[in-house]
Amino acid sequence: MNIHEYQAKELLAKYGVAVPKGIAAMSVEEAVEAAKQLPGPLYVVKAQIHAGGRGKGKFKELPADAKGGVRLAKSLDEVRAHATDMLGNTLVTIQTGEAGKQVNRLYITDGVDIGKEFYLALLVDRASSRIAIVASTEGGMDIETVAHDTPEKIHTITVDPATGLQPHHGRAVANALGLSGDLAKQCQKILQRPL
Repeated sequence: MNIHEYQAKELLAKYGVAVPKGIAAMSVEEAVEAAKQLPGPLYVVKAQIHAGGRGKGKFKELPADAKGGVRLAKSLDEVRAHATDMLGNTLVTIQTGEAGKQVNRLYITDGVDIGKEFYLALLVDRASSRIAIVASTEGGMDIETVAHDTPEKIHTITVDPATGLQPHHGRAVANALGLSGDLAKQCQKILQRPL
């Protein structure tokens, strides 16, 4: 299933997972209007294509030193400039190949002060026919590099489809992420949300 980040975050929010406020935009003016609806003063302008590595990607039509498909903006003018750079241009990432993908939609989000990033995904493990919870303390944009260089930092917890997610899965994920106290409880609560 291919969905954009803005669609995934809408689904997560629907089930009570805290996500930064964001608004999809298909034009430069829509991007600026979206930013006006956010608290600011920091915004994130994100290209919406079906590929990872957007932040480190490069636009074919822009100079080689231009920023990628995820950019911070500290003003509405910067939101406008980033949206102008991205919309209609071709973003090439590690996952798109040289052809890249044209950016027709942006996601404008509220900037947040990130203290620590984690990686958490629920995947279908075809080999075991189970859901696999993949967690790592090395969150952010380079999970593929982490998997290649330091695979011991990636923890996989499988879920039996007959029993579904159980409280011990949440404890195992919290432990893998090094969380304790209230943070461990929040992690467990997020994992117990209805899927």
